[in-house]
Amino acid sequence: MNSFTPLLDQLSASPEALAAVAVLLLLIGMTLRTLLRRQPAARAMPRRPDLLPEAVIRQPARPASVPEPAASTPAEAEDSEDQTLSYEVDDLDALAEIEVFLEFGYLEQAALALRTYVDGPSSNAPAHIRRLAELYLQLHWIDDYSDMLERLHERSLLDRQQLTEAVFAGLQQDPQNLALRVLAESRLGLGIEEVNRQLGDQLPAANNEDLLLRTVMQTPGQPAVSADEAVQLASQMQRVALLDGQAELAPLSKREIDLLTSLLPADRQARILLACHQPAAALPALQQLASTPDAALSRLIDTLRACYMTRNLPLFCRYLWQFHVSVGNFGHQLKQQLLQLGCQLGQHPLLQALECQPDRLTLEELGRRFAYIQPVSTPPQWRQLVTADYTPATASPLDNALSEAEQFIEFGQIDMAIQTLESAILANPAEAQLYPPLLNLYEHLGDLARFTWLARQIRDRLATPPEEITGMLGRFVQTMQQRLNQHRLAA
Repeated sequence: MNSFTPLLDQLSASPEALAAVAVLLLLIGMTLRTLLRRQPAARAMPRRPDLLPEAVIRQPARPASVPEPAASTPAEAEDSEDQTLSYEVDDLDALAEIEVFLEFGYLEQAALALRTYVDGPSSNAPAHIRRLAELYLQLHWIDDYSDMLERLHERSLLDRQQLTEAVFAGLQQDPQNLALRVLAESRLGLGIEEVNRQLGDQLPAANNEDLLLRTVMQTPGQPAVSADEAVQLASQMQRVALLDGQAELAPLSKREIDLLTSLLPADRQARILLACHQPAAALPALQQLASTPDAALSRLIDTLRACYMTRNLPLFCRYLWQFHVSVGNFGHQLKQQLLQLGCQLGQHPLLQALECQPDRLTLEELGRRFAYIQPVSTPPQWRQLVTADYTPATASPLDNALSEAEQFIEFGQIDMAIQTLESAILANPAEAQLYPPLLNLYEHLGDLARFTWLARQIRDRLATPPEEITGMLGRFVQTMQQRLNQHRLAA
């Protein structure tokens, strides 16, 4: 204490020194206070990992405040490019998965996957909201359908007319849907009565019941009764239950199956028989549908399901091979599931070959090996030997020209046959027997220019051709005109 007394005396004698000491003490106190505040925050902040997990990369959290952009190093720029590329790949994977679901007819899975994509951070998601709304309407998910309509209208993707049509399209499936009615009132200003009027629901249920009772209670020998009297009479009648209890429908009889297969087309046969749990009866119709060149993948799936339910392993392998050919490099997960079903039926060499994910050339080789591909060229049919007595005689030029042209046609030399017949006609334009084979060749090739040249040559050589030749030429012209008109209509 004695050592501080001279210092205090000097400070009290000098006001400037006292003020400087006070400022210094104030700065030291503020510094200590700042350090004490920063230490708990530093201890509470967790260490950020160097690598983010895949879930964080796919759905990054949005920060509350955007930090100031700092100078990026080349490594950080490369990481940013990788993250951008991962977003693009994720979008492509999601859309490809949705397309596979739609192609196979799994609308519910497609709707769920598309909803996840639309709700995600992708910049292309708004373009698929309309598609998701159509899926919801097709699946009769009217509440979700109403949600998508509201999003479309908020983003100005639907005008008032389009929104009105979309709302009433959903109300036709569920007239009492609360979400759509609220949307109609809030966005379109349509109340309950206006919506009912446009839906055609003007009459209450009591009026329909009155009309029905009036029709039932009136007989030809009795006078007509009023609606109130009919309701009173109906209330006094004993009600008879139409159905009592619960029971499953019995399997279809052989006669019913025969009627279905003889009266209905293959598409409806397969759908009804599968719904009635008759896979064996539905299999012929499914095979007929799957054998067409443009067979849908859903038909192949139904055929495979029927083969699995009937435990028909060879037929299952045949259509599993066709499914691999139709899908190509897509649908890997579905291929594995179908392959496992085939292995449950038993062992087959094709199943072992398909486990290796063969390419298209290998699939074609497997098809030829197991006779799934029909041979392109049919074996040549040997002609029977025809013997005839040959008596040499002098043939006329007409017979020579016809026989020579016939030989050219037989060996596929059409041009030589046409030249032979044209030369014979120009030499003898009045020979009517030469015209039919030549005109048939012209019609087969559609060579109208060559016919025009021949007609001009005949006109130069014959001033008045015979009526038989003129009729043949006229019929040829009409045939060619009809063919041209058909091509124009088809185009």
